[in-house]
Amino acid sequence: MSEVKTRSGLTGAGFTVTGSGRGWANSMRIRLVEPRPPGRTVYDYAMLPRLGLPLIATLLARAGHDVKVYCELLAPVDLEECLTADIVGISTTTSTAPAAYRLADLLASAGVPVVLGGPHASFRTEEGLDHAPFVVRGEGQATMLELLECLSVGGDLGSVPGLSLLRADGERCHNPARPMTSQADFVALPAPDLSFLVGHEKMVTKPVMTQWGCPFDCEFCSVTAMFSRSVRHRSTEHVVQEIAAMGAERVFFYDDNFVVKKARTAELLEAMVATGLTPPWFAQLRADAVLSAQGRPELDHSFLDLMRRAGAQMVMIGFEAITDEALASLGKRLSVATEERAVAALHKHGIAVHGMFVAGLDTDDVSSAVATARFARRLGIDTFQLMAETPLPGTKLWDRASAEGRLLSEDWSLFDGHQVVMRPALMSPLDLQLGILEATRRFYSWPGIIRSGLAGALSHLPTLVGTTGPAVVRQLPALAKMAVARRWDEVTPFLEEKLPSPSFSGLVQAFWLPATRMYARRQLSAWWAAGRSRAHLELLRSLA
Repeated sequence: MSEVKTRSGLTGAGFTVTGSGRGWANSMRIRLVEPRPPGRTVYDYAMLPRLGLPLIATLLARAGHDVKVYCELLAPVDLEECLTADIVGISTTTSTAPAAYRLADLLASAGVPVVLGGPHASFRTEEGLDHAPFVVRGEGQATMLELLECLSVGGDLGSVPGLSLLRADGERCHNPARPMTSQADFVALPAPDLSFLVGHEKMVTKPVMTQWGCPFDCEFCSVTAMFSRSVRHRSTEHVVQEIAAMGAERVFFYDDNFVVKKARTAELLEAMVATGLTPPWFAQLRADAVLSAQGRPELDHSFLDLMRRAGAQMVMIGFEAITDEALASLGKRLSVATEERAVAALHKHGIAVHGMFVAGLDTDDVSSAVATARFARRLGIDTFQLMAETPLPGTKLWDRASAEGRLLSEDWSLFDGHQVVMRPALMSPLDLQLGILEATRRFYSWPGIIRSGLAGALSHLPTLVGTTGPAVVRQLPALAKMAVARRWDEVTPFLEEKLPSPSFSGLVQAFWLPATRMYARRQLSAWWAAGRSRAHLELLRSLA
């Protein structure tokens, strides 16, 4: 039987690891890395890591390994730590794949074994094996544990489902797929321990995942390809215990769709209220979650009231499009009328709405992006996100765009939704890119920011006059200096440090919306200023 030898030096008969020269032992030093997305995104401000690596770290630590997780949104990667690790795991999304590959190549050249995982590596496995000896496909927690057990004590790598690897002769071996995590196994998973994240103390908003999978199958979404349409959920008791243990000022429910089975979600929210665990929270959900049942017209005011009592501050809704025709083409199973009713109902219950839309659909023309911004403003949507339709590997949209020859680039760093990478049907790529930028500028106009600031001040006037105002006045000279120097990123940390806690909280409640809108406008300016953005605009101009 031929020997297997990876570029990291692991060797063995067949697929059996017998030694590597790196001093493998039962306990290994493992470093896990989530690269920073390219450019500037809203996640820079929120500092929210994905939860796959903290979950894997928690499981590996329970198995006796020495583990750290580097999420570049929180802290830079300690290269020396990685170069001296027994093995390094790197998670990939499509836009972070180039950064992941650069790190993997550097580590491989130093003889450090590398494992690639995450959605991009799962759907572009052959590409991943160009940069690392191991690729973990799909839901990776069990595969990673079994792989490291083989490497630690010697074992048959060919028996690890969901693993792809290189043989000594360069042959690429793809083990059978691992079955999706069952409901029973999902319930048994521990809560991800965020303390394994270097820089975790910077996180004010803490991420919580209550379920995997989504029953819907939108053309542009890779969630079902990665996690299937089978929804597996954690127990209410387990989630409540996690929220209690983390002591978060704010919580973001990372579920791709927070309300799949309303009775389960209601049970969780009721438990949060009953235990007094109601920090302000944010979640992603569909517009029809406001209805008493899918396809029925009645609004579910009791559920919306429960959401608010449990701490709901803002929900992120994937509206995607503003015509029924476009929604149908996406397989969204929604109507514009439901979108409109959802915003009104959520606002009635004091819950803000972040509207997420897609530009460049086959039904869109040069006027569609600005029309989408007008639609969002007419509905009173609080914050607005308009992304270019982006074909990610693993999605039906990728398959269609590839078959139709509409891909403009395979520079994966551009596949972040902010850059046009697919030729639209009814306009030029340049028209689409400029339309998105103009629509975003119009939504986040200075008059709109000022109006939201005045509205916040009026609605919280007693607090601002009574306690917060005098405390802020004392800091005006320092704030003026920051404003003149345009050091906007320093304002919030400065006020949080200088103001008494009640005063700072009152300020946040009054002005979080104009502050968020101002941040979005600055992000738009940063996009225009970035060299990668200007280069991409030149590419699109050359195609016009």
